[in-house]
Amino acid sequence: MSAATVTRAAASTVRKPISFYTQVRRMGRVFESHPYERFATTMKPAKPDYYKNISFTAGKVVTYFPIIGAMLGWPVLCKWALDGQIGRL
Repeated sequence: MSAATVTRAAASTVRKPISFYTQVRRMGRVFESHPYERFATTMKPAKPDYYKNISFTAGKVVTYFPIIGAMLGWPVLCKWALDGQIGRL
């Protein structure tokens, strides 16, 4: 055997010491469900809650569009309100 082969064989058998935290974390992962784990076949799928989804979206729309309109439209509103009135103020 060449020296390179012996060195590679010795390097492959050396293990990095594992910390206590790593061991505890690995043990805890056994109890975690996989993020893509399938549900049991006996479990019925949840029915869609259309009212909750629509009310959530409507609440966002009611606040989003007026705020964005005010942020982007204030120059137009000022021009319309003060057009020709600057000299009189």
